[in-house]
Amino acid sequence: MLKLNAKKIRLHKYFFVVLLLLTACKTNVVVTESSDTPFSVEKLLILPVRDMSAVYGASESIRCPVCGSVVMTGEVAEGATEFMSDSLYSALKSKGDFELVSPGQARGILSKLLSGDAGTLSERALLVEAGQALNADAVLAGYIFRFRERIGTRYAAKSPASVAFDIHLIRVADGRVLWSGQFNETQKALSENFLHLETFLKRKASWVTAREMAQAGLEDILQSLSGFGVRNENP
Repeated sequence: MLKLNAKKIRLHKYFFVVLLLLTACKTNVVVTESSDTPFSVEKLLILPVRDMSAVYGASESIRCPVCGSVVMTGEVAEGATEFMSDSLYSALKSKGDFELVSPGQARGILSKLLSGDAGTLSERALLVEAGQALNADAVLAGYIFRFRERIGTRYAAKSPASVAFDIHLIRVADGRVLWSGQFNETQKALSENFLHLETFLKRKASWVTAREMAQAGLEDILQSLSGFGVRNENP
């Protein structure tokens, strides 16, 4: 009888642990902040994503130039900024919530501004100037702090992918930050982090590439951005 009760207790403990893991698991490591001020964006300028490791170097603790959050920089793989800029533009274009000005169109304006008096402006003031130059309601600015590729295969990685980036929506009229999204993850084995069980299963128990990680994080972040858009009825 005592043996039977002990077995039941062990089973109850097992199911309790499983239930705890399932209810506590996190789908991602995305944090978003929204302004309390109602505001709709029709024309949105998407700026080229910037590599902050190229500016400050790797393994440096720096502040985001827009929101001030502290992030550790790291290796940024070749082509990461172009990949993120293109992915950001494509994702928003498919949603159709905004009239978009592409990163390619913005590059010329930024170069012109930086070569003139605007080169001495603060980051946020420079973003506002770029938005004004292209008659945008708001500017979407992204910053990569880390974009380290996986070393190894999908099922045997010597070093996991690691990605950190911020995206900010800034109103051109007054430079106010309306919305911010942050992503910061270094993939870990399930044995090291049980709270990310759902993400582990979603990735089919495999080690993802930096691009796969960044793409998934970007999709999660942008879900909360749609509320600012005025759908363009005549694209």
